[in-house]
This record gives sequence, structure tokens and C-alpha cells, in this order.
Amino acid sequence: RQMCIRDRKNTIIKIVRIGLRIHSLFHLLEFISALYEEAYITATIAFIAMFLELLASFLIPKEHIHLKPLISDVHESCDKE
Repeated sequence: RQMCIRDRKNTIIKIVRIGLRIHSLFHLLEFISALYEEAYITATIAFIAMFLELLASFLIPKEHIHLKPLISDVHESCDKE
């Protein structure tokens, strides 16, 4: 049985979410290491990166997205009214 496009998209979104969360764990290790080394600027950068990736993993939209270079269009569907 072939997966429909929606199922594939949902699978990819799940993989991206998991990837972001795993990557944020590496930033946590980097943050702890930087604190241990008293590298506070590096620790701050690692913490911000970790926070943003965790936030993104929970806020990945379920809407339809048109990717553009700077700001993407996000809406529920492409149906024109």
C-alpha cells in the first residue's frame, strides 16, 4: 500500500520535530560544558539555540506554507475564496 502525500508529510514533520529535539539536547550538553569552562558568552548562545530549537519543535505549524527567501506565507489552504 502506498502512503498518500499527507501521510508522508506528517511523517516528515514528525522526523523534523524529533531531529530538532535531539539537536537541542546537544546544545544542552554544549551549554553545560560552556558553564563548566566558564565560557559564559558561549553558554548564552548555546542556551538561546537550545531554547529556539525546542520551541520550534513544538510550534511547527500544521498550516500550508509557501517558502520564500525572507518571510514565508502561512495559511490554512490555497483555496481562493
